[in-house]
Amino acid sequence: MTNREAGINVVREMMGDQAAAQLSASADSNTFGAPIAAYAVDQVFADIWTRPGLDRRSRSLVSMSVMIAMRQPHEFAIHMGAGLNNGLTLKEIEEVLIQALPYVGYPAIATALAAAAEVIKERGLDVKNYAGHRGLL
Repeated sequence: MTNREAGINVVREMMGDQAAAQLSASADSNTFGAPIAAYAVDQVFADIWTRPGLDRRSRSLVSMSVMIAMRQPHEFAIHMGAGLNNGLTLKEIEEVLIQALPYVGYPAIATALAAAAEVIKERGLDVKNYAGHRGLL
């Protein structure tokens, strides 16, 4: 299996068929930005996300934390969805937001909360009983 195939498989498992198809098409397109998409598939997903030492749940926690700190709501939402697919619960994701709060401040958390609310709405998750909910595609 090539790095490209391995990376696309990771994307498919974490983000679904549509995201995998879009990223694969972008990486193979020979258009502006294609080398960046190829790097994401070949290096980030094939090499980094498959390294030993941290499981995907842990890598999702780290990735979400970085996106919170960087105030990247779109990327936070992507990684929140991947985290749910990697077995995280809404309660665990909420704890990431609480843990980050004293380090990044309320504005960064508010930005991430708005993105989280969209993911919760899109997936139709029941937030009244979310402690054990695992939102799969």
